[in-house]
Amino acid sequence: MEKYAKWQLYIKKEPISGGETPSEIYLGSTVNARSPTHFLPLVNKIEDKLQGWKATFLSQAGKITLIKAVVEPMLLHAMSTSAIPKSTLDRIQSLVRNFFWSAKDKRKMSLIAWKKLTRPKMEGGLGLRDFSALNLAFNLKCCWKMASNSAALWVQIAKGKYLREDSFWFSTRRNRCTKLWQAIMDARQVMQQHVTWQLGDGSMCGAFGQPWHNFWTQVNPSTSRQRRLTVSYFLNPSGQWDCGKLIEEFGFAIALFISMSIKPPLLEPTRADRLIFTYARNGQFTLKRAYHLVAPEVAPPNFPPDLISLIWNTKGLLPRIRLFLWKIMHNGLPLGDLIGRRISNTSRPCSLCGFHAETIQHALFKCPWAQSLWFASSLGLRTNDLPENIPVLLKMILGTVREDRTCIVANHLWALWKLRCIEVFQGKNATPQSFMALAASYSKLAVDAGLASSRVVEPIPQNCSRPGTAKCIVDGSYVKPHSAGWAYLLSDAHDKLLQYGVQEGAASSPLQAEVKAMLHATRAVLSYGVNDCVFHTDCSNLNMVICGYQRAEQLDWSAYHDLLDVLHMFKTNPGFHCSLVPREELVDVDVLAKFARQNNFSYVGNTFPIFLPIGCNLSELE
Repeated sequence: MEKYAKWQLYIKKEPISGGETPSEIYLGSTVNARSPTHFLPLVNKIEDKLQGWKATFLSQAGKITLIKAVVEPMLLHAMSTSAIPKSTLDRIQSLVRNFFWSAKDKRKMSLIAWKKLTRPKMEGGLGLRDFSALNLAFNLKCCWKMASNSAALWVQIAKGKYLREDSFWFSTRRNRCTKLWQAIMDARQVMQQHVTWQLGDGSMCGAFGQPWHNFWTQVNPSTSRQRRLTVSYFLNPSGQWDCGKLIEEFGFAIALFISMSIKPPLLEPTRADRLIFTYARNGQFTLKRAYHLVAPEVAPPNFPPDLISLIWNTKGLLPRIRLFLWKIMHNGLPLGDLIGRRISNTSRPCSLCGFHAETIQHALFKCPWAQSLWFASSLGLRTNDLPENIPVLLKMILGTVREDRTCIVANHLWALWKLRCIEVFQGKNATPQSFMALAASYSKLAVDAGLASSRVVEPIPQNCSRPGTAKCIVDGSYVKPHSAGWAYLLSDAHDKLLQYGVQEGAASSPLQAEVKAMLHATRAVLSYGVNDCVFHTDCSNLNMVICGYQRAEQLDWSAYHDLLDVLHMFKTNPGFHCSLVPREELVDVDVLAKFARQNNFSYVGNTFPIFLPIGCNLSELE
């Protein structure tokens, strides 16, 4: 009696007191909540957390970390025991969204749709969670527990109270039930489309009311006998289907389908039946897979291959710079073009030059202010010919260099953006020296944070052709010593062919073949009378030497003297420039170089030789 009295005393001391109030807090979770007002403590707690974090001292990258580390775990704890109303989830999501975009206690415009932020990182998002989808995923987890006959105590209590002898899949919603059970019943429609039984010995899977064949929803168990039947009942002693029993219980059509589509050899007597979650490759239900199943659908991003991986996986980038690159990729910088179209459906001019629309391409690359900083910096980047498509532009300047150089470009982009904001809002003029110093400071921060090594890297070679100049595509072909060929295609600024030349010759290495091709092309261009030309090559070593980022002595000795001649041609002709391009852009000239090597053929002109059809496809020369 004394022990019983102590139990009663402890029960009265607990925060939950036998349901005297509609909703109680127990172990931090709201119990028996029936309306959104019962979740106000949770909303207020999250709001206090968000207001307690000083947005002034946090970058958006830091805010993302805190949202994932604090807000989402609080919701996970609440969702594991309660069905949170959609209005409450929308309120919490609004608080989080405003916290992410706000600064200095002021709300700002959401420049990128929240659905894009909640996508996984490798699908173009930031990896945040959609709270409504997360709540539904927890309800699906409860469905899975019920359908898989879990031994959990709450499952046994729910079955005894709401199901009794009914099948979980065919049970109807009762009038007086908890909000959590109502949510489980609503989620059941989603779950039944993604589960099936993998039959073993057939002793665990019920014959009626269970998803083990395509017509299972048409055979609701109507008697207690049918509720107790399992699949093993329909097997004869030899392990084959007992067609008489199948027809008797299911009818001829369904019995025929079962006997024809589910072969008895698939029934393994040594293995138990297993409920399969078809959305997972291994059949195991996980909360992560359930969330991906019900997450809001967003159109797949039209980004160049590897751009997303380049942003998130490149070592040595500060988190704030990764987020900045992600915003550029999604056209989400607060510039006049985007803000103007949001407010008045009209684009605003550039805040610095005042002539062109203030887009990302213009603000960071095409504005005279930005062009002067890029050109005068150690990178020497000429931005006139960069593409208009933002993701393609980003991939071009980040993805054509080594990982350490990618960090250098990203740091310069971030420094340019910071200096632009200072110039626009504070009126302080930026200089190339301040531009390079600020970019170098971000590199040092990455080193101090252990994100990058302290190794000094070289500037990036110029990889963009200049406008208004002729273009000469150059390539060499080499197979073995003394068997080589090279070719060039010279065109004007409008890509009109002016001249092409092919020549067979001797070379001791692939590099020497490329160098001789460049030397042959420069001499031919001068002879043609062109003094301002950009030479395109796919040989990175040759480009590095011409641009001055590598010494000729560091390369193949057999090409040394030819390299000196090439360097002399570029030094004595200031209008000559070299550009490194992908191999795919040199397909035609590569075919010509191979043709010259294989046929001991040399030719210079602006038309094809008479023994070749005029205007033929160059790929046919192979």
